Amino acid sequence: MYPDGFYSDGGKMRVVVFFKIFLAATLLMPAARAQVTPDTLTGEDLAEVQIIGQHHPRYTLGSRETQLDSSYLQTNNAASLSDALQSRTPVYLKTYGNGMLSTISFRGTSASQTAVLWNGFNINLPTLGLADFSIIPLTAIQGVQLQHGSGGANFGTSAIGGAVILSSRTNWQPGWQLQAQQDAGSFNSYFSQLAGQYSTKKVSVETSFFRREAQNNFKFKNITQFGAPDQCQENAALYQLGFTTNLHLRLNTRNTLAIRNWYTDSDNQSQPNMVAANTHAQRANRNWRLMSEWNHHSKLGLTAIRGAYFADYMRYRDDNTNSETAVNTYQIQGEQNFILAKKINVDAGGELQYFTGDVDGYGQKVNETRASGFLLFRYDPLDFLHLNLNLRQAFVTGFNPPLAPTAGFTLDVFMRNHYTLGWKGSVSRGYRVPTLNDRYWPTGNATLKPENSYNYETGLAYKYQQGIFTAETEVTAYRMQVENWIQWLPAAGTGVWSPQNLKKVLASGAEASGKASWLLRTGKVTTGFNYGYTSSRQQESYGSSAEPTGKQLIYVPYHTATAYADVTYKSWLFTTNYQLTGQRYTTAENTRSLPTYGLLTIYGGKTIQYHKTRFQVIGRVNNLTNKVYQNLEYYAMPGRNYNLSVRFTLN
Repeated sequence: MYPDGFYSDGGKMRVVVFFKIFLAATLLMPAARAQVTPDTLTGEDLAEVQIIGQHHPRYTLGSRETQLDSSYLQTNNAASLSDALQSRTPVYLKTYGNGMLSTISFRGTSASQTAVLWNGFNINLPTLGLADFSIIPLTAIQGVQLQHGSGGANFGTSAIGGAVILSSRTNWQPGWQLQAQQDAGSFNSYFSQLAGQYSTKKVSVETSFFRREAQNNFKFKNITQFGAPDQCQENAALYQLGFTTNLHLRLNTRNTLAIRNWYTDSDNQSQPNMVAANTHAQRANRNWRLMSEWNHHSKLGLTAIRGAYFADYMRYRDDNTNSETAVNTYQIQGEQNFILAKKINVDAGGELQYFTGDVDGYGQKVNETRASGFLLFRYDPLDFLHLNLNLRQAFVTGFNPPLAPTAGFTLDVFMRNHYTLGWKGSVSRGYRVPTLNDRYWPTGNATLKPENSYNYETGLAYKYQQGIFTAETEVTAYRMQVENWIQWLPAAGTGVWSPQNLKKVLASGAEASGKASWLLRTGKVTTGFNYGYTSSRQQESYGSSAEPTGKQLIYVPYHTATAYADVTYKSWLFTTNYQLTGQRYTTAENTRSLPTYGLLTIYGGKTIQYHKTRFQVIGRVNNLTNKVYQNLEYYAMPGRNYNLSVRFTLN
């Protein structure tokens, strides 16, 4: 049942052995310096080597992008990706309790309609077609970017509502660094991390190990019982550990090689809701992701070849069920970039994927091959006008995915000494191939069509900069239509659930963001906000479903917003963050809903520097106003809670 014998039931001992091998290999990695080409490199030579593993934003003109600040990610590295996105973006995530399963809703679409990429590879589970953001630790990634709207040409399957792009960055600062961190908080929560890095002009090695656990036994008001009595949450404990290793080699002035390894082991209980019996449900997830990337610079342009192996294992248990899923994924990607006449950039390439799945519910082992080819074109006819046209065609066993084109532009309307005003827009098509569960579950549907979408958006971006002050704002309006939306429904008369191409959905809305910063002599002040308005309604039903048309889809809030302020002064840090989630309907008829809620978080810290040693303490208060709220109906969430982080860095 376990992929290639890597996992075993109760496999903690195997994990420990694997850690020992991993650590020994990590210590020996610097010896690889003797194997690189003995060229004499200068700073100018090193600048010639570029990484093209992710061909954005050069080829995503006209679409909205959101980049999470790297300093924010470092300060909040004990959090999950779910926590970070909810705090600093207007994207809504459905959370089945505190720290539990968390899935994304991007521009009114479903979780399986958002692509999640790690260094260019899609990490959505092939069985479910989605990712659980609660078990993606920030400590494993260094860059997080959101690409709003359909982008099948750039990001492949699932990029209907948008794409979440995770990246690993390289620190080439010569020398070595060691880091240690220990956090402790409410509900017996703890986070530990050990990390180290070593770099020369030709070799960079980074490694980190983390451990996270929480009893999660918070008190809550059970509003489903008379008098709303206080109760203690049961069966919501969390346990997760993992490590990452990144090795980068500058082989010579024209070639670089990167090897990246990411492993997480999560063993979490599943929090029951207020009206359900506690069946002691528990989910174990073990995810191993290994990839390599070679980049070559030549007279033709830039060449990149990437290969990856993913092993994803999940086990669900409760008082009545014991189900296991194991999927192995093998992937290879290649692309070539050409620069023509200094005004034209072209990327051409393709990818090949092979899945093998061993799922209890299928009754048989399954496999599938997917491939795609793409052509990305950018033309800069004038200094103030930029255009792009992208195409991707996918090939999937048993399916005929549509051609996915994208066209976009940016136009600098005004360019003055202190400010610029830009206009941009794009038209794009996205698609999603049915998941393995959609087709191979005993009640699956082999006749399903791929979902496809048409996205139109336009917006204005303004930036002002003078002296120590910088301000920027962006407003975007969009309209997206999704056809052949796949949904699981019980069959009339039998009650057997099966997937169908059920409906056509129209999503439209607006997004706005702003940011301002002041550079001080001994610090910096940054404030910002993000806002999203989303209308997502069923336009048409293809089958016999009784779902009404013209109603807002369930768990799609009309309004989401975040606001924040970050202040650094000398060795002090202070941050306040406010998150607003609007009303969400919980029935298709829009007859029942959850009210709007807002969460206020504050944290502050002090850094002490002594020679090459840095010591930092950060204290945090979550849900400062002790708000009683539900993200998902009948799933309790904690009130005011606290966390203390102690960090040590040695250079």
